[in-house]
Amino acid sequence: MADRDSDRPESTANDPMQSPELSNESNSDSSESRARNGNGNIKAEGEGTREADPPSKPAAPSKPGIMAKLGLDVPTLSLMFKGAIPPVVALAICQSHAVAEQFTTLGYLVGIISVLSMSIMPRGKFIQTMVLNVLFASVGAAVALLMLWSSLQARLHTQSSPAVPGSLSPPYNSSQAAVSAIWLFANIWFVNTLRAKYPSVNLPSIVYSIMTNITCTYSPIMTSTASFESLVKRLFTAMLTGFAIATICSLFILPISSRVVTQGQMKGAIMLLRGAVKQEKKYLQSLEREDMFAVPGDISCGTGTDGESAERANKKEKDSARPNSTAEADAIKETVFKLRQVVGKIYADLPFAKREIAWGKLEGRDLSAILNYLRAIVIPVVGMSTVIDIFQRVAEKRGWVTTADTPPSLIAEKNEQKRVWNEVMKRLHEPFEQLSGAIDEGLQHAAMMLEILPRPKAQKKRNGQSSSSSTDADVESKGSLVLPGDPGFADSLKSRVKCFRDVRSEILYTWAWEKGLATEGTPLEKVDSIPLTQKDEKHRHDQSQLYVLLYIETLMQAAGQAVIQFVLYADSKVEDGTMRKNRLMVPKSKLIKKWISSIFSEEDRSQEQSADLFDTGMTIVSMGDGFAKKKDPEHLHPTNTWQRIGNSLRGISGFLSSEESSFGFRVACATLTIGIVAFLENTHTFFTQQRLVWAMIIIAIGMTQTSGQSIFGFLCRTIGTLLAMVFSLITWYIVDEKTPGIFIFLYLFLVFDHYFLFKYPQFIPAVMICMVTQVMIIGYELQVLEIGEAAAESTGQPVYPIYELAPYRLACVAGGCLVAFIWTIFPWPVTERTWLRRDLSATLYLLATYFSVINETLRSKLEATGGNPDVKGTPAHRLAKHRRQLFGKLMLLLPALKQHADFQRWEPTIGGAFPRQTYQDIIRRATRINSYLTLLAYTVGGSGGPSMTLTGEDHSVFTNKKNSRAWIDALAELLTDISPTQHTIISTLTLLSNALQSGHSLPPHLSLPRPYELTRQLESIEAAAARDDSRFGSAGTDSDGDSDGTTKTRRRGVVLLDARNMTQAGYAEFAVLQVCSTLVCDDLEGLVENVSQLVGVVDFSYRVQRGGDASQSDSGTESDGGGKGKGKAD
Repeated sequence: MADRDSDRPESTANDPMQSPELSNESNSDSSESRARNGNGNIKAEGEGTREADPPSKPAAPSKPGIMAKLGLDVPTLSLMFKGAIPPVVALAICQSHAVAEQFTTLGYLVGIISVLSMSIMPRGKFIQTMVLNVLFASVGAAVALLMLWSSLQARLHTQSSPAVPGSLSPPYNSSQAAVSAIWLFANIWFVNTLRAKYPSVNLPSIVYSIMTNITCTYSPIMTSTASFESLVKRLFTAMLTGFAIATICSLFILPISSRVVTQGQMKGAIMLLRGAVKQEKKYLQSLEREDMFAVPGDISCGTGTDGESAERANKKEKDSARPNSTAEADAIKETVFKLRQVVGKIYADLPFAKREIAWGKLEGRDLSAILNYLRAIVIPVVGMSTVIDIFQRVAEKRGWVTTADTPPSLIAEKNEQKRVWNEVMKRLHEPFEQLSGAIDEGLQHAAMMLEILPRPKAQKKRNGQSSSSSTDADVESKGSLVLPGDPGFADSLKSRVKCFRDVRSEILYTWAWEKGLATEGTPLEKVDSIPLTQKDEKHRHDQSQLYVLLYIETLMQAAGQAVIQFVLYADSKVEDGTMRKNRLMVPKSKLIKKWISSIFSEEDRSQEQSADLFDTGMTIVSMGDGFAKKKDPEHLHPTNTWQRIGNSLRGISGFLSSEESSFGFRVACATLTIGIVAFLENTHTFFTQQRLVWAMIIIAIGMTQTSGQSIFGFLCRTIGTLLAMVFSLITWYIVDEKTPGIFIFLYLFLVFDHYFLFKYPQFIPAVMICMVTQVMIIGYELQVLEIGEAAAESTGQPVYPIYELAPYRLACVAGGCLVAFIWTIFPWPVTERTWLRRDLSATLYLLATYFSVINETLRSKLEATGGNPDVKGTPAHRLAKHRRQLFGKLMLLLPALKQHADFQRWEPTIGGAFPRQTYQDIIRRATRINSYLTLLAYTVGGSGGPSMTLTGEDHSVFTNKKNSRAWIDALAELLTDISPTQHTIISTLTLLSNALQSGHSLPPHLSLPRPYELTRQLESIEAAAARDDSRFGSAGTDSDGDSDGTTKTRRRGVVLLDARNMTQAGYAEFAVLQVCSTLVCDDLEGLVENVSQLVGVVDFSYRVQRGGDASQSDSGTESDGGGKGKGKAD
């Protein structure tokens, strides 16, 4: 290997593997210290003697300050200060006499509504939520008028004597109270059913519940139309005022658009990508010297088992032999986890960024394009992290756990494999270091061109100086400076990525030489094929090793090629003038209609089951059931108008019998548990005096669908309300009850509350209730000071000092949370564990659907029948669209599994223990399978493929592409005669999904796909062809008995997997498919084992003990370990 120090440039000239373009510098991560001339050699910016200077010692990183430790940056601080403004402004304007006369005793409600409006949301989300808030408040006001009118009519038709208008305590009327209670129950049930069914109406449903609770509980004391109209008018006006204050604050005070949020998330994704590439570089470099197959307890690597925990020691033997993860591997896994989270957030927030009216440079389709380019980079970069799993699984499968009793032959086999990989990784060091630097700079360049990242100040200064430099400067040195952000960077990046492609053959030659398949001076195209010995596993090991090597190289090159495409797109946006100036972005009407329909839609629109015409040749393409809507096993598709009307009627019954309706019923029961006090003759006065209506409102705000969230929420909301009481008392008394000081401290405490709102999303409901309680306590006391005690007591509520009012509010909130908790677990609990099992079932079904789409994409690509994926309406376009939709759903669903797994810890266990470890293992394996399937989709989808862009000037690239197409055609012809394992994977995932959903046991002897099954079947064709050669002679390939073409097919299979094809792109793609399929098969085996532990196996085998001997019934199954009927992977 060449020396990596930059002060020894002559070392690269003596290494045949190195090319001038791949000469390394002392710090590849610092792009600003590099200058390349036309031949790619490193040269100093000003003088040529700089590269001979000794490298300076890197300075120790500075310790993060308090602000950095707390995560307080400028955007977070600005949002914290912004979020506290609306409630303070709302309470401040109520100190005006004119405003106080308008709202009288409901002035504090303006502040509460301004808090619930969430002005800190991005503009797109805020506008959507505000439109729904106004809509629900308007409908709530209309329904309240109807309810109050109908209840008043019940009083007028049943009272014996007319009530005195304006009386504070009119005579009780049971009919009016009963009608009001019925309206309350129906309204709360309906709006909370909508809240559970459509998450976008969560906050609007709370607004509607506040309107309903207040009007229904005040209804029994309404004796005239004027009185209830006045109540509704003041309520509705207070809500609209709160909405208006929040809207002004959101749009004009430190405004933040959804585009800014999305671009910030894209910036985070780019930075994480750059970090992941650097970490993967360090990890691969560590494999040059370390044992990548090291396992705990391995005497050959000097590790012991003393540090194993009791939980790990109790696992199965093969699990206790899991290899150690290095620090680099742990860092990669953490970065990849964060990267998945950020990409999932981008998928969720991008629609809002595309829908809003904005002033900017990038249109909605540009943001979608950037996301697609980022996704094309994320997939291979994340795929590189699977190398860690590959080495771990190789060590586990081959039993490389050396102990004192391990045979020397096994130790020698392991050491030989380690030596080969160390040599290969040494040869891969320089190319990947250069490629990782190119990827890092390419991401930086594209982000700067698209103004996602700012340009470095040093580069701006240098560009300014270069324009005024003297004419006798070193023109050659100055002209060769190509840094991210400079013109011509794309060409430099192409040459650097091309260097890696050119050096791939050297790395493959190293592997072939280590395996004895090539001698010194032998061209790679003439290396010997891997010997095929059916009784020897060495052939399979060598074949799989070649696949893994091609897998690593292909993903590296794919990442580089994807970055090139991203850079070219960014440069095109600069060239066409898109990034030149800002312009008004207005969404099209089609996008607005799609947005409106998506608010109340449960699933994406899908095409009906029908034939379609895709081209001018009138070719009819019959789409499968996967493209159609989900079928109803009890009803056929409607064929006439009457049947369609019947379907609509059945939709009503389905709505009423749904889980969401059950949740709405629970909330209505919980609300009426407290609300019934307002409708009884002996208690309705107590209800009004003690302000129990706010306990009902807390139920609407805080009740959740599962018991785990309910227990966690009950504790958090109670603690949050206790803190709100303490903050309110401090706010009131620390300034000696002076109004200006009260507002200042209220603002500071609300700013403090918003910190937890941003940094700890799991506490959002508790923080919201804490803020609402503070605004309610302080707002009510300030309201009393303004309107006087007499006006404040006009509604029948006595005035309490704040030291009494605050504990009353705490009691109301705690009581409401307790009632909500009781009705969450009564009459039967809806547990997080049930939701976890259901969501796991949905995840496995989506994975099966995802794999099915990938399988059809591969088939259409091999047969060239899918058409152009960029043309709408073609099968390839539909398949690509479904792949993106499934990928987005999985990116959102997988984090939800972790949330359910976290919340289930708060649920009490009654009976047997919950199999937490089994569910966590299923989540981990499902997440890994999603990563592998994404790699498969990336490989077969044709986007960002691993091969370089075809140009007329590169004849070698053209030849390689042509040969690769011939190789793919040969593979497609053979696939028609063999049965791939893809159908087995789809069937198994679907079966596991149904077993988790229904709880039914798995069938015994479940047939599982075997790793490298496609390779094995192709090799069987090769072996058959070899037998034909020995039987008929090597020249008898075109015998008369070969009319069916079998020998011809075998003849093509003889050279299909030959090692001479390893440089072809088709062979490399085939290797990626085989490695990913093998990883899927391995995790699928673990899934079957875990699910069989949860639901059991249909196994009626038994053992009869006679005299210490055990005999098993002949009719019994051969399940292992208590009936875990699963196939045995090779």
